[in-house]
Amino acid sequence: MGELVRIYLVNVLEFDPINSFHLHANFFHYYPTGTSLTPNEFTDTISLMQGQRGILEFRYKYPGRYMFHAHKTEFAELGWTGVFQVEA
Repeated sequence: MGELVRIYLVNVLEFDPINSFHLHANFFHYYPTGTSLTPNEFTDTISLMQGQRGILEFRYKYPGRYMFHAHKTEFAELGWTGVFQVEA
């Protein structure tokens, strides 16, 4: 709880040109392609084209289970989901 979480995110899908990442109950600072020290967005959802990458940074204030998933339904149904377990 309160620790910086940093995710290095990349869309490596070959046949699906667009993928996404959505974080529940929080917003993140997004650094596209990881080439700047200044984030260009503060959001909870990001879309990536093929080969596109970026860095997400955020902190959780409260303990709990926080879901993340692809916003493309067929990817989420195939298991592109997860949970952050935040403990006090």
